[in-house]
Amino acid sequence: MSVKAAKDTARTPGRGGPEVRRADAPHGIAATDPEQVRNVSLVGHSGAGKTLLIEAMLAARGMITRKGSIAEGTTVSDSDPSAVRQQRSVTLSLVPLLVDGTKVNLLDTPGYPDFIGELRAGLRAADAALFVVSAVDGIDATTTALWGECESLGMPRAVVITRLDHPRADYDGVLAACQQAFGDAVLPLYVPVRSGGVTSGLLGLLTGTVSDYSAGEAAAGSREVDAGERAASEAARGQLIEGIIAESEDETLMDRYLGGEDIDTDVLIADLETAVARGSFFPVVPSSAVTGLGTAELLEVLTRGFPSPAEGGLPEVTDLAGAPGAALACDPDGPLAAEVVRTTIDPFLGRVCLTRVFSGTLRADTPVHVGGHGLADRGHQDHDTDERITHLYSPLGPNLRPVAHCVAGDICAVAKLGSAETGTPFRRRTSRSCWPPGRCRSR
Repeated sequence: MSVKAAKDTARTPGRGGPEVRRADAPHGIAATDPEQVRNVSLVGHSGAGKTLLIEAMLAARGMITRKGSIAEGTTVSDSDPSAVRQQRSVTLSLVPLLVDGTKVNLLDTPGYPDFIGELRAGLRAADAALFVVSAVDGIDATTTALWGECESLGMPRAVVITRLDHPRADYDGVLAACQQAFGDAVLPLYVPVRSGGVTSGLLGLLTGTVSDYSAGEAAAGSREVDAGERAASEAARGQLIEGIIAESEDETLMDRYLGGEDIDTDVLIADLETAVARGSFFPVVPSSAVTGLGTAELLEVLTRGFPSPAEGGLPEVTDLAGAPGAALACDPDGPLAAEVVRTTIDPFLGRVCLTRVFSGTLRADTPVHVGGHGLADRGHQDHDTDERITHLYSPLGPNLRPVAHCVAGDICAVAKLGSAETGTPFRRRTSRSCWPPGRCRSR
């Protein structure tokens, strides 16, 4: 398909078409409890498979009827005309999906260093990072540097090794490269099961079961591991168990394990989830967006391993004079604290602000104070104004779906604000709190 044809496809009615912005467009996903939200930024070099991985997860959860194509310009998160033309992500895109009652906000970030600002905006809005590494191309210096940046922030991370369906996929080699670049705490939860030279399933090292993807479906069948598979995976299983126990708060667990005790799987899983959430252990999941391999396993890591916003850090707060203020809490009933992480211009709605709510609840048809100071050197003039939020949306790539509210920990889009810019904080008109420090004026 030609570039022009791909662009035309992206503009046709349906996914990304203008009709989804009508008042009768399907309603979006609105969380009600911060504990049931996960904000995850996908990080990796261009071509690693981030966008197609999101397509696979959306299809697995029934959010789309079929997976889109980068070549045809029909993926959910790459709807920008520049992205369609270049066949790569050039902007930050938010894609939420619902997994067993948990809202997972996936932030698809560009992989080229030219768009590092978009990537950092995604990290600012997220509570965890999923590093996407191609089994064909491996990792690059930029990805390694970003891992170090997330490490300095204490951000929880996981690794997904993609494109296992490719003939030149080298899972073992890329896993070793990840461990060398990212550290010894990077360990696989699953190992690929190969049949006839094709990766047909995943063997769970803790559960001892095999997810069979030979039918090419995201909803894989399950079977018990056979003797040959068990023997081949024993070394990897031992490394994983020792890695989990090393992070356990139970100091007796290692001695019991080395003494020959068979540690209960539920105990290991609980310690694993705790270590992942606090950012000291980094699970690896093999996957293929084409066959659906690893999709269910990855979604389980995102929902059970990664922390909720209630467990993450919150912005430092001062009063309007600059003195330390009362600490924020990720509480829907608390004082409003929200921040614009990205601003775009929509041809139908005008200025659209992608907004992360840290405390309180944003509601449609309510007034907020929009103000920002201290960024004049970056081209952002000081501004203070009271504006009314008329509509809130839950974006699904380019599609803006209306929601009634956006609670603490969630991410939404706010339209038609006249003065809001990237980095602008929202608060109640009567609030005496300020964040980031030095960005407010006493009123």
